[in-house]
Amino acid sequence: MFLAILIIQFSELRAHDILKTNLVFLKAYYSLDEPRFLCVDIPGHKERVNISRSLTVHTCKEGIWHQDELFDITAVSQGLLKMSEYDLCIEAISLKNNTELFLKTCNQSKMQNWLYSNYRLILKENMDKCLTIVNEPSRLTRGGRRLNSKHMARSLVIADCSEQAFTRQMWRFEAPQERTGAIMPFNK
Repeated sequence: MFLAILIIQFSELRAHDILKTNLVFLKAYYSLDEPRFLCVDIPGHKERVNISRSLTVHTCKEGIWHQDELFDITAVSQGLLKMSEYDLCIEAISLKNNTELFLKTCNQSKMQNWLYSNYRLILKENMDKCLTIVNEPSRLTRGGRRLNSKHMARSLVIADCSEQAFTRQMWRFEAPQERTGAIMPFNK
């Protein structure tokens, strides 16, 4: 009886851990000019999140509210970059270089179908196109200008996969860290 309860409790705990880790950051592989790293993000925060605006990369929101940065890792195997909180997927609206990316209803369309290969996210419709952080310096966000945390952002686009953009086209899926306080003193 005790062993059966222990197994059930372990199974429930394991299922909880698995469910918890299904939601991950889509994080730049390299820190670029933001030592806290950049994650794919919807502009706005909490009730001000604006799902109709183009996606950006933003200082990863470790230890704070981050529903606007979470992706369902299980959807990646289906070729989707799905934000479960909003039940929407990343879609390229054009194959032109430097086209912004938006969240749209998940429908498995060819412009939502991504391949995660060698740390790159490649649009299957055109295997020469990658999810790319724009080559620009990170800028303070509106909240970053008024808060001590000084969050940074950059634009996110679809662009040619290339060696020149290599460090801005590398991605990893990573569970958010449960932390409190700043990881570095950014209240300059």
